[in-house]
Amino acid sequence: MASPRFLPERYDRAGWVRLGLAVTGAVLTVCVVVLAWQGVRAAILLSRASDQSQLLLAQVAQGDADGARQTSAVLTDAAGRAHASTDGPLWAVFSHVPIVGDDVDAVRVVAREVDRVATQAVPTIVDVTAQVGLDAFSPRDGRVDIANLEAVAPRLAGPREALERAARGVGEIEPQKVAGRLQAPVRRLQGSLTSAASAARVADTAAALLPEMLGGSERRRYLLLIQNNAEIRSLGGIPGSFAVIEADRGKVRMRTQGSAIDVPPIDRPRLTVPEDQLGAVPVTAATDLRNTTAVPDFPEAAAFASSLVGEELDTRFDGVVSVDPVTLGYLLQGLGPVTLEDGTRLTAENAVDELLNGVYRRYATDLLGQDAVFEDAARRIFDAFVDGQGATQPVLEALVQASVDNRVLVWSADESEQRRIRSTGVAGALPQTRDRAHVGVYVDDSKGAKLQYYLDASSTLRSVRCVDDRAQVLTLRTTLTSTVPDTALPISITGLELPGLRPGDQRLSVRVVAPAGGVFERVRLADVERTPSGGRIGDRRVTVVPVTLRPGESVDLEVQVRTGEGQTSDAVLTTTPGIEAGANDVRVRSACG
Repeated sequence: MASPRFLPERYDRAGWVRLGLAVTGAVLTVCVVVLAWQGVRAAILLSRASDQSQLLLAQVAQGDADGARQTSAVLTDAAGRAHASTDGPLWAVFSHVPIVGDDVDAVRVVAREVDRVATQAVPTIVDVTAQVGLDAFSPRDGRVDIANLEAVAPRLAGPREALERAARGVGEIEPQKVAGRLQAPVRRLQGSLTSAASAARVADTAAALLPEMLGGSERRRYLLLIQNNAEIRSLGGIPGSFAVIEADRGKVRMRTQGSAIDVPPIDRPRLTVPEDQLGAVPVTAATDLRNTTAVPDFPEAAAFASSLVGEELDTRFDGVVSVDPVTLGYLLQGLGPVTLEDGTRLTAENAVDELLNGVYRRYATDLLGQDAVFEDAARRIFDAFVDGQGATQPVLEALVQASVDNRVLVWSADESEQRRIRSTGVAGALPQTRDRAHVGVYVDDSKGAKLQYYLDASSTLRSVRCVDDRAQVLTLRTTLTSTVPDTALPISITGLELPGLRPGDQRLSVRVVAPAGGVFERVRLADVERTPSGGRIGDRRVTVVPVTLRPGESVDLEVQVRTGEGQTSDAVLTTTPGIEAGANDVRVRSACG
């Protein structure tokens, strides 16, 4: 009996090709349909996870432990199913397909990392919150509960690691390469995870260190610096005012207050600028409190400031904490308004304007009046903070945001504590590692004026090419714009007249710090070539470029640098925090892939 025949007896090669294409097309169609169905399902689940995460944050902030646990379960389920829907071989294959591959891979990565956070970080955070609440990190009635911190400290390493891994994973996505509808959500998630990872690092380190740093074993004294961004320095601004903070068994008090004029420059400081930094760092950083923050490395700047103020007050400090008026404005979002002795009402909306400009207009010729306002503002906001005024969540969010901006900086004189602090975003240390290319752009006022309230500064860094898979060529562009108004300004803002400068002119020094082992290939200011000069800080070359800005003028500084050997991963750009809010330590995509 003849076998059944499904194809014509004579079937030419073209027929076989057509058949093969038809079968392949059918298989691909099925794959695309399955992929699309799984993608839609994953999108719905991820949207649900996003909604639940927002609800979870609110419940954690309100101390609703039972509600947080229920929401956590729903979040974990949604995230897990979204991950499962995008974790098969079909998604792995299509992630390499031209045109759609980047989109498919982005969805896979997002689902995987959201699941990681939901399963490895959220349950512990909910349990810790149920155990002690957010108040473990916030003072109440002038005291931080050290016992609460000691209880949660061992449990925070896991969430920290999970959030850091998730932030790195999602950070690998290049938003510009995915479909337009995905770009905004991916960027939002990258920002959220970066902030969450930074907060987790700070929380983990704080829980471990604060019991001792808050005087658990012995009374501690800290120097609080309030930088003034209107007279800009590399780390933010001049230390216009300061206070002595005392901590004893969790009880925190503000003691002596003062201003920069209370600590006059000295000729023979205890500490001096290292010889190998001459040209890169002003020698007066060790002799004049106002110039300590011209050093773009907070541990070194803090040591100078601690020594100078300590010598004047005959006090030994256990550490230094620095903030600025932008940070105070952030805090007022949670603390609520405060009214100063002169009747000024400081709010989150007007704190920067009042403290960096308004005070100089109201007290144009009264230096003591200006200092009194700064000291009064610092004390009232500090008292509101340590008394636990306002809602805990926005206050903690304010501190996290300020740390992301590099506005909250902490240094400990204890070497073991300082080693832990260096791993967090509040260290303000100038990296000397060779594993990643770090570029720094720091701006200093050279006139002694308060004109940087009227300065717009922006910097962008691009990796333009890879050199033999061993290094990168980076191009930095910094734009400085003066917004000084045409109207006359008081001398308290314009500063003393200097030869060749008009009252509204800004005289600045821009300090660019190359990566460790890197070299400057070109420096150009306003299309004029400049010879790089400025020395080194550790293993990092520095070039210092003087800039004069007329009112309304804008100038571009372009710097091309070659990184050190082996620095082929994404670079990091760090800049001086100004009066405008903005994240710092920005990651820059490598041209080396």
